[in-house]
Amino acid sequence: MNGLVPEIGWALAFGAGMASFFSPCVAPLIPGYISLVSGVSIDQLAVGGRAHMLRALRTSLLFVLGFVFVFVLLGLVVASFGGLFGPSRRLINQVAGVIMIGMGLLVLEVVRVPFLYRERRIHLSAESLGPVGPTLLGMLFAFGWTPCVGPILAAILFYAGTTQTLGQGAWLLLLYSLGMAIPFVATGVGFSRMLGVLGWVRRHYRLLNWISGLVLIGMGALYLTNMFFWVNIATQRFYYTMFY
Repeated sequence: MNGLVPEIGWALAFGAGMASFFSPCVAPLIPGYISLVSGVSIDQLAVGGRAHMLRALRTSLLFVLGFVFVFVLLGLVVASFGGLFGPSRRLINQVAGVIMIGMGLLVLEVVRVPFLYRERRIHLSAESLGPVGPTLLGMLFAFGWTPCVGPILAAILFYAGTTQTLGQGAWLLLLYSLGMAIPFVATGVGFSRMLGVLGWVRRHYRLLNWISGLVLIGMGALYLTNMFFWVNIATQRFYYTMFY
């Protein structure tokens, strides 16, 4: 990454986070999670009110802090391993491309690996964990739902593994995390409106899965053929043309 010049991978990582949030095994349970971490019932959240909204906002921010920390840490770990294979970077990119294509096929459900679609729910109360309860639950959320969003998360982790520095790997996973965090916080603040959005997602999840899967396959194909580098260069040139 060069300075503040955006790379196409930034948008892909952020989009992957949003796709994970709106996946069929995460989105339907978000209202319950917000109620759990905020201590405000779903009915109260739906009615609204300043006090309930502020409580939901505060606890949602603490909650996402927990899973952002875990995912960024994963990015650092994966990027550190990728940095060990500098001389074989082309081969690593090709391996990552093959795996991304495989993850795309999993998202499309052309191939099924049952444990990657299974969530690990952890039934705890934020209040029982004290002031840091929402953040700890966010960390548990990251571990408990990793199998559920496995194909998309795995693709982003392998992408992070192709980066050349720890900072790049951490940045990609931070963007992935923000893709999940922003709609989570938005649901806590605008609960009644987001219920409509989540309902739309449930009705169209197959379309969203196909879009996510095809993007992963396309990204994997670019890595496999070593074309991703040139797409990235074209993106940066476009950025300079538009803003400089």
